[in-house]
Amino acid sequence: MINNLKRMISKFIGRNSEVKNTYYTELLETFDGKGCAICRLLESSVDKYLDNLLHEFTMDPVSRREIRESFGYCAKHTAQFVNVAEKTNQRLSASIVAEDLANSFLKHSRKAARGVTIRGIDTVRKNPSCPICLYYAKHEKLYISEFVKAVAKEEFINKYRKNPFTCMYHLIEISRLVKDRAMLKDILEPRIEELGSVDLDLNNFIKKFDHRSGEKITDREAVAWIKFFNMLNKK
Repeated sequence: MINNLKRMISKFIGRNSEVKNTYYTELLETFDGKGCAICRLLESSVDKYLDNLLHEFTMDPVSRREIRESFGYCAKHTAQFVNVAEKTNQRLSASIVAEDLANSFLKHSRKAARGVTIRGIDTVRKNPSCPICLYYAKHEKLYISEFVKAVAKEEFINKYRKNPFTCMYHLIEISRLVKDRAMLKDILEPRIEELGSVDLDLNNFIKKFDHRSGEKITDREAVAWIKFFNMLNKK
């Protein structure tokens, strides 16, 4: 029995190590692209989640109950669901999910119309949380945690310095967890430099927009506000 327990623990530890290495590798490879690596990985993870749902799990009663009890997804993830279904031509699977939700809504609506329930159709939504939002939040924590640990590795920080375009939202979350001052400086300095440049363009635009100013607004100054909001928000 003890040997069996040891094998189980060893297997569990090995699996955790593999997951961590996967997250690390994904972060390292994603720095080569544009935009926030964490945002892009999360977007890709949700796409894969939905693709798997449409291909394999639509007939799974647990998955279907989860979608039904939350009455589908939030607006953002509903749009992503539709996009993935159209891209992968999974109209049948999407129709099964839609019919399930339509049937649930009709059942609760008819009960409310007959006066069987005093809560209207509120009961159609037993779980108010979007399942994909929960999935997203879980993986977001894992990527942030792996990023914080990876900062201590020279391979990782060198890759980050070449393309330090982590969005400001995730940078705030990461900065809260990094305890080493030198490491925190390594992470923040490239963003401080870039943000300082954008801030200067914003200031110049505001000053030049005044009718009393005779200076011409540059193209870069005109789009500085867009650049800032792209830096600020999760993608």
